[in-house]
Amino acid sequence: MSNFNLERTNMSNTDWSQKYRPTKLDDMVLPSTFRQKIEKAMITRGGMSMLFYGPPGTGKTTLAEVLNAQGLYKLNCSDTNSITDIRNLKRKCSARPLYTERRLILLDEGDFLTKEAQAALRGIAEEISAVNDFIMTANEPSRLSAAIHSRFLPIEFNFLATDEYKAALKARLKLIAELETGTTPESALLESIVRRQKTDIRAMIKTLQAELP
Repeated sequence: MSNFNLERTNMSNTDWSQKYRPTKLDDMVLPSTFRQKIEKAMITRGGMSMLFYGPPGTGKTTLAEVLNAQGLYKLNCSDTNSITDIRNLKRKCSARPLYTERRLILLDEGDFLTKEAQAALRGIAEEISAVNDFIMTANEPSRLSAAIHSRFLPIEFNFLATDEYKAALKARLKLIAELETGTTPESALLESIVRRQKTDIRAMIKTLQAELP
C-alpha cells in the first residue's frame, strides 16, 4: 500500500465521498497485487482495452479517470448509450489528442449500452486504437456481449478483505475524519464501518460522515 497524501479535491462539496475523491493513482486505496497489475498496464499502454467490473463504490470509474486525466474522453453510458453515440466516437476521437500521446476513452457504466451499440463498438474500438485506449466500467458485466468480453481485458473490483487492505481503508477513513473534525475517531468505529460496507469505499466515507459526532 502507498502512503497517500490526501487532499480536499472539491472544497465546496459537502459530500465527503466527493470532496476526497482521489485525483491520482497513489491516493487510491487498492490491494498491492492489484495496484501492481494496473501499474504494469500503464507501462505497457498502447491499444489496451480493459473492462473494470464489480460492485458499486469500489473505485472503477475513479481509477479509470486518474490513469490518463489529461487525455480523458468520458462517455456516460447510462444515458448516452445508442449506436449513434458509439459511432460518433470514430468522428470525435480518430485524431491524436493535443495534450497527451494517447487518449483514454472511458465508457462508464458500459453495461447500459444497447445491443446495437455493443455490436458497433467492436469494430470502432479496433479502428481507432492507434491513438486511443479503452476502459469500460460495469456493475453487471453479464449484460455485455461475448464479443465485448473477448475484446476487453476483464479486471474485477471485488477485493479480498485482507488485513493489509482493511488497514489501508481504516487509515483513509481516519485521515478524512481528522481533516474534517480535528479529532481522531475511535478504532472500533472505523473497524465497524469497514466491516459493514465491505468493498464499497464510497459508502464507507458516507457512513463515516453520518456517524461521527
